[in-house]
Amino acid sequence: MNCNGGPPAANIAEQRTTSDGSMDCTPIVTYAGDKELFNTLANNLVKSLPTDAVEWRRSFDRPIRQVKLGATFIPFTQEVLPSEKDCHLIKRPIFHTYWSECSDVDVYKSSLRDDIDSWLKTLAKARIQDWMIVLVETYDIKKSNKLLPRTTVLDKIRSDFASKHGDRCLSIINPIKSESRSAESWRGLITRIRHLMLTAYDRTLLKFEEIIRDHREKRNQAGWNFCHYFLLQEELAFVLEMLGLFEEALVQYDELDALFTQFVLNTNVGDTPTWLSSFQTPLNNWTGVNLNNSIDYHTRILIADCKASLLDLRSYLFGRQCAMLLSLNKPWEVAQRCLSFVHDTINELRILEIQRPEGSVECWAFLCALEVLHACQSSTSSIDNSQLLDLCSLHTASLWALARDKLESLGKLCGLMPGNEPTSEQLHTVVYLIAGMGDSEPADHDSMKQPTPTDKLKEALSSKEAFRKQYLYHTELAMGTYKHVGRIRSARLIGKELARFYSELNENQKAVVFLLDALQTYSSEGWIHLAAQTQHELAQCYKKMDDVERYAKICAAIASTEHLHLTVRNSYLDEMLGYSKMLTAPQPLLTEMSNSFVVLEMEVNLTDKVIQDCEVKVEVVIKSLLPRPVTCTRAELSVEEVQKPNTKRKGAKSTESGIELLLKCRIQDPKPADPCLLQLPISSILVFKEDKSIGSANVHVGKSTKNAVKRSDSVKHRKPSMNVKGDFAGALATSEEFTLQPGINRFTLTKRVEQPGYYRVSQLSLVVEKKLEFLSSVLEPRLCYSVAKTQPTIALNCARDLLAGLAQSVELVISSGSVRINEGSKLKLRTSRGMTLSRVEDGGVKTQAAAGLRELEVAVPPCEPFETTKLNLTVLAELPPKKDSSSMEHKLNIQCPWGSEESISLHFGAPLMSTMKLHTAKRRKFLQIVVTGLSSQLLQLTEPQLTSGTSVDVHFRSLNPSAGLKLVVGNGMSVSFMWEVEIGNDDDRSTIPIKTDFRVKYIAIKDIEELDETEGDKDSKDVVDDPLHIRDMEKVEKESNVYWCNFDVTDYSRKNSRITENLPQTLFTVSSRVEAAGGGGEFCRAGSMCHLCLTVTRMHQPTTNSNNHHHHHAPPQLMYEVLADQTMWAVCGRTAGIVSLEVLEKQSVTLDVMPLTSGYLPLPVVRLSRYIPAAVELKNDNSRKNEIGTGAGPRLEPFSPGQVYNASKAQQVHVLPATSMSTEIN
Repeated sequence: MNCNGGPPAANIAEQRTTSDGSMDCTPIVTYAGDKELFNTLANNLVKSLPTDAVEWRRSFDRPIRQVKLGATFIPFTQEVLPSEKDCHLIKRPIFHTYWSECSDVDVYKSSLRDDIDSWLKTLAKARIQDWMIVLVETYDIKKSNKLLPRTTVLDKIRSDFASKHGDRCLSIINPIKSESRSAESWRGLITRIRHLMLTAYDRTLLKFEEIIRDHREKRNQAGWNFCHYFLLQEELAFVLEMLGLFEEALVQYDELDALFTQFVLNTNVGDTPTWLSSFQTPLNNWTGVNLNNSIDYHTRILIADCKASLLDLRSYLFGRQCAMLLSLNKPWEVAQRCLSFVHDTINELRILEIQRPEGSVECWAFLCALEVLHACQSSTSSIDNSQLLDLCSLHTASLWALARDKLESLGKLCGLMPGNEPTSEQLHTVVYLIAGMGDSEPADHDSMKQPTPTDKLKEALSSKEAFRKQYLYHTELAMGTYKHVGRIRSARLIGKELARFYSELNENQKAVVFLLDALQTYSSEGWIHLAAQTQHELAQCYKKMDDVERYAKICAAIASTEHLHLTVRNSYLDEMLGYSKMLTAPQPLLTEMSNSFVVLEMEVNLTDKVIQDCEVKVEVVIKSLLPRPVTCTRAELSVEEVQKPNTKRKGAKSTESGIELLLKCRIQDPKPADPCLLQLPISSILVFKEDKSIGSANVHVGKSTKNAVKRSDSVKHRKPSMNVKGDFAGALATSEEFTLQPGINRFTLTKRVEQPGYYRVSQLSLVVEKKLEFLSSVLEPRLCYSVAKTQPTIALNCARDLLAGLAQSVELVISSGSVRINEGSKLKLRTSRGMTLSRVEDGGVKTQAAAGLRELEVAVPPCEPFETTKLNLTVLAELPPKKDSSSMEHKLNIQCPWGSEESISLHFGAPLMSTMKLHTAKRRKFLQIVVTGLSSQLLQLTEPQLTSGTSVDVHFRSLNPSAGLKLVVGNGMSVSFMWEVEIGNDDDRSTIPIKTDFRVKYIAIKDIEELDETEGDKDSKDVVDDPLHIRDMEKVEKESNVYWCNFDVTDYSRKNSRITENLPQTLFTVSSRVEAAGGGGEFCRAGSMCHLCLTVTRMHQPTTNSNNHHHHHAPPQLMYEVLADQTMWAVCGRTAGIVSLEVLEKQSVTLDVMPLTSGYLPLPVVRLSRYIPAAVELKNDNSRKNEIGTGAGPRLEPFSPGQVYNASKAQQVHVLPATSMSTEIN
């Protein structure tokens, strides 16, 4: 090849004869010197070089590549050296070696040095700098023990020829004679050869790239030829491919592709270069691209001679690009480039206005597509990655469609389509096209077993049957691949073309299948024009098949298409009405409602309450899409009963049963909404820590995870099944036929409901012209109404809060619901223990059971549905002895005649409560019982009694007022009763509890109001002469009730002070007084010192004849404590002390106190306690609960209530204001 011009065709032909057509060549390395020596090492050398990859660090910071180097060794001659203008990089030796095993310096000087010098001068004359001298030594163990010579042959060679390039001279041990000793030196030799070969390639390619760059810059000069430049740059691609750098080799071909495309595009705006006119010759060959991974030397010769056509150049260039991509295991990119390659080449044919026979380009495009598809299938057969296979299928789908389109064009051109017979002219066209394809050339023996793309196309053009098989094969593959990659629209478009093909073959049943799939896709995606066109084609197929039912259905759908012309719609409506009369079936023809009618709204109108035997009316609003009015013979709306769930959820009402009622709704559009208008899916993610606190909170907009594939996703593009007609046995229907006008129509459907329950609307049916029944799908949202059988209910009304112990009126309210209560029905009432009831007639008179019964049978008056009746009753609950305000609960069980039993809870409050208190006045004891009202009901209390049921000699003397005084208690009001306790002198039974029984009569004020009014009306003539009101008192006595309560009075139990009280004897009396001191005068003044005189008096004499020391006997020592209010009194000195009453009955103590303020001040409180010294044992006194058997130290023990009487309690002393003198002193 001449670097300044084009290579002669003879040189390329010589390359073709010396190569097998593939790029399995290796770099060429020459060897000189001892050839016999090299022949012994050549085999090992050739095998060792490509075993490992080596880094190639190129100049100008180019990326580092991993290269596996092989080598082909040839003898060194003058002829193998390249000339200055020779640019054949493949056949040029890239590296030169010299081999010798001289070990004697004298022999080297005499002969070897001159031979090496001559070899290097020859290389220098050819401007070659890439060489290497290898000195092979034989390892001799006998010589290894001798002294080494001063200068070796290797040193001489380096000093003579490689003083600046010492790495080009290397000494190794002969591996043939000493394999173990030579391993390290042999590895060094292999590494050095690889490095120097890559250095040689780097230097050579830099020079060659400079030559290419200079040649490309001359592209606008006269005489420049792209064909010569193409072969020049391809040499660089060959070298890169030989080194395994397929990506960089592909870059070279892509640059050539872009450069040629730019030249072609520039012809539209400028002059056409001279060399480009050679590509404008008429086409006579349209062989497809060759992808058998071999070099097409025939096309290269045509390119070198500038005789290649545009298709030849483009096919060759694309074939080389595909060879690089297949070497990189990227078949999907081959398929991706093929489609644009075909369209760009056809566009260049149009730009260059190249004459071409009709059908030649289609043949060429078909062959290219099939060749690429065959190469992709061969490459993907060994790929296990499903993602890569899907990626490859994504691009091969368009190639299958391209092959189908070009084959269809050839079929129409050559008269091979169904319904056509080829003419003589078309037969000549077939012969000419087959001749232009050339003969197929299989790349290997395996491809001989299956036909090549050229063979397939020739066979398809040879007969109509073969063409049909090929067309169906490629069409189904294209459609199936489109479906596999998810391009459903493209698959449907091909399906429509296939339907036309089947229709022309008069196989309409097969055509219908593909047309229905296309119609489903176009309708669901809103392609209304495509859907209408597909419906028209379907109608023609049905008409050819004489399928009256389907033809009538499709005519109805086309007549309802609003965007079609009115004339077309009316014609199809006439067809629908005409063909529907041809139907002979007794039942109307079932068809889809959504194609002709749209349900807009539905509403349930109830004439009365939702009860049995009511008439339910549903008003339906629909839109008719038909162009003319039609008669609707019958309209029905199916209704299904909704079963109540068996299990009730916690908290759900039993009347609702979890079913939501919907009486009016707007029917949803069954078509999917625009995804651009859908609400964004927003989700919140909360991350909790181990202590259940929130660690972080995130809001995600969009789908964070992919949804699992559902069943509906896998059948999204399948044809939906026909709506199945539900149960219309209990459907709502119209009473007469009516006319459906184009647009909005309203009509009402009615039905009388006999059974109660929940009913849900399902499907709507319209029978038009008695022959066509338009059935809707299940209408969403589903209208739901309830027809209920309401059971009667019973409630108890009370005018006020119920109180125990008082007869009160209540009202039993019975609501009949949807049930009619007949005459003679009775209620059985049963109360819990402690409660009675009685019936009250309308006039307020009680029945014979006025005393009250626990079980009562009451007759219920007749009642119509949804009416209410009332029964008056009187209830009375026993009042137990209440000492607190807690309420009481009673149950009223009612057995109903309609089968159910109800239980009503009644809560009775206590009208009053009582407490008891013990008071002491020196030796006298008094019991006070306080009765407190707990309700707003006023009660009059009479005849209080207090008795004792024990053996203790005790008597209660009443201190209450005599009869005639009215005591009334209410809410928060209290009445006190007082008795003095008189106990005998029987000390042996003083510890026995005293059980008391308190009773008092009470009556509600409302029961004696009439009596009071009668007493006030003294002038009335109807009043009976009863001055003492004996009759009124008898009436009050009759209406009164008794409240009773028990209290225990004991000496040794101090628990539950409300219920149990102590009655001890008075042991001591404490009295105190305050006197002025000194010169303060006879009055006490604030700020002046005063005397507090305390007197403790013993009330009983101690006994000595008892073994037990009872607590009511006087102890020997007492401790007093003065507890003064610090804001009023200041105690000076000690505030406590010990007094002894063992001998004396009275002791007095004087303390100094000072009043701090003037006025009537209460005396300081004096507290008296038992003082028990240390080491005093009182083991046997069981009455003292807080004593310990052996005391460790002195302690105090308080007296029981009533044992110490404070005679000065609540007394006050008058303190005068302080004088001025005392104020100043203070």
